[in-house]
Amino acid sequence: MVQYLADELARRGHEVHVLHDPEVYSLVRNARIHNPVLHEKDGPVIHKPTSRSMRREVLLRLSLDWSDKMREEVSGLSRSLRIDVVHWHNTKGFIGRPFAPHGKTTLYTAHDYYLVCARSNLARPDMSFCQKPFLCQACLLRWRKPPQLWRLGPRRVIRLPSEIKVMCPSDFMSRRLKRDGIAARHLLRNFVPDPAPAVSAEPLAGDSIAFIGMLEPHKGPRTLLEAFALSRDRQGFRLNIVGEGSLRGELDGRVRGIGLSDRVSVPGFLPRSEVESIRSDSAAVVVPSEWPENAPLTALESLALGVPVLASDAGGLPEIAGSESGSMIFKAGDVGSLADCIVSLWQNRAHLGEMRRKARDAYVNRFSPAVHIAQYLKIIHESP
Repeated sequence: MVQYLADELARRGHEVHVLHDPEVYSLVRNARIHNPVLHEKDGPVIHKPTSRSMRREVLLRLSLDWSDKMREEVSGLSRSLRIDVVHWHNTKGFIGRPFAPHGKTTLYTAHDYYLVCARSNLARPDMSFCQKPFLCQACLLRWRKPPQLWRLGPRRVIRLPSEIKVMCPSDFMSRRLKRDGIAARHLLRNFVPDPAPAVSAEPLAGDSIAFIGMLEPHKGPRTLLEAFALSRDRQGFRLNIVGEGSLRGELDGRVRGIGLSDRVSVPGFLPRSEVESIRSDSAAVVVPSEWPENAPLTALESLALGVPVLASDAGGLPEIAGSESGSMIFKAGDVGSLADCIVSLWQNRAHLGEMRRKARDAYVNRFSPAVHIAQYLKIIHESP
């Protein structure tokens, strides 16, 4: 989302600077950035911290909010470049508590639950959704993550300065933050670049549906596979489960075990061009998440291509896959509900052309760059 926003603002003539730290990403996520998504081809200028973030420094930021050096770096950069607007995105490990540099319009986008959850996702070790946070530091240790001592007890919630304009990509996120006393005054839905597809009014020749995402329990690929198996005699789709994760081997074995190798493919990681080809040729993309998603881009990328979405009712997904988008919603984690949804899509293939037009219209009217940037600039210019 940061890449999309930076590129779009630069394309429209704004001077955009992005400060990020790949070392923090590597340490916090325990993964390397092999192909950084941020680039300067369309104008954004990419900055890295002047000194490398060592593991000890990142641990101090996580545990004690010891981020004086990074705060000064941000403040110094904003002064030297005469920045008008500072926009915080994911700050975990980079800087603890977002702040408002003096004299700058400051924004914060709640991409995740970091303001109210030290783990950022409100997920318990059994992957159930945490409704009433309790013993949060113990939860971190169970996840084998360093404690965040600066968030002990009543300080669990990060209270942002009143000068910071908090924005949420979904009503669901806004309501969840409000429960802990954080007022997100602005709803600013995510967007994805416009691929400008030629949306056909005719049903597709290929009868397939697709899952595109991480193969992890909370994303729901197990439920999807079982629902596909349950409905196998009532629908004739093929299923592509695209992505990598801890469940790939299990899913591949399950496909063979239930005799669906001729109809279900689990190819693992694929180049983006192949992923987009699978997506655009699908009757629908299934987003079966079993934890409360905020505003997943994979759903928006499907609508942009005029591909309907079969989405669970978790989190902000119903806000994307509402009736006006030509998409369908089922009960999260419910194999039978998803199976019925797949069968209904199969039985209504004659209406797929209309569904595709609605999907594309939903993208243009709600999730396109033009809509997002217009709202973004309006928020910036509103009085605090």
